[in-house]
Amino acid sequence: MRRSSLLSAMLGLLLAAGLSAQNPADLSPRDKTEVFIQHLVKVAKIDPARYRAMVLEYELSGVLWELSHAADEDGKSAAGHEEEPGCCTASGFLAGDFIESALQEIYPDFARARGLRDEGKLDEARDAARALSTKSDPYLAAYASLLLAETEHARALAAGAVPSDAVNGGAHRDGIRELHDAVMAICERIGQKDRLYLVQDHRACELIALSFEKLGKPLHELLQYSILLTDYNDLPPLVAGRAKARLAALEETAGKPLGTVAGWMNKIEKLLAKELTGKDPTQAQETEVASALDKLIELQEARERKT
Repeated sequence: MRRSSLLSAMLGLLLAAGLSAQNPADLSPRDKTEVFIQHLVKVAKIDPARYRAMVLEYELSGVLWELSHAADEDGKSAAGHEEEPGCCTASGFLAGDFIESALQEIYPDFARARGLRDEGKLDEARDAARALSTKSDPYLAAYASLLLAETEHARALAAGAVPSDAVNGGAHRDGIRELHDAVMAICERIGQKDRLYLVQDHRACELIALSFEKLGKPLHELLQYSILLTDYNDLPPLVAGRAKARLAALEETAGKPLGTVAGWMNKIEKLLAKELTGKDPTQAQETEVASALDKLIELQEARERKT
């Protein structure tokens, strides 16, 4: 009983701290998981026995994590524990496995959707995830939305692996572009309203960057990775490493963002001066400028929050 009371008090304090944060980016994975545990008992109202079992799983994973990272007297990691890429933040304790596994236990349809995606049944997984993404439970909706984005990304990659000359080339390329656009639209919504519920909220940001890469938009991709590294705390080392490596490569090809956008605007002025106002190339270039400016503003806002 005493342990239970202490746990309840601790969760209450963490919940208050989490909800008082100015931005979801300020919440650590631990904070988000603690808030989710409160959600289980206060909102989801699951069976008390199941709730106790889930909390026990959470506590045990935390103890195992702490033991594996306990330092000896010399400040070195505990014997037998070697730091690997993705360690710590990629562990089940911190990377959201607890929330995701709990949702799969509570909602069989979510577990089924995950299973369909893992089995490569992407069309069925997409339909199942889309239906779950509109549910009233914000955690279920958020994780289903991320699953939907992952599924659409996998469908885009599968379509891109098919040679254009094997199908109707133009229509095939348009279909791939539409899939990547769908991924980005889903992930933008996640970034705007679901970061509080997702421990791995950085994945939505990364998927946008990956879509920009496939669409051949290096400037947008560069800005997106900059946002990822600026506005997302507790990035798994593997994710941060990939982002930094890609950012370094893009800086050599994309140029300075403001200078590149200014060059695009200059081209638009010349096209308009020639009274070329059609969809291609003028309107398409205008769309690129507008979206790049949106990303520049998003990056600046993230930097301001840091300072």
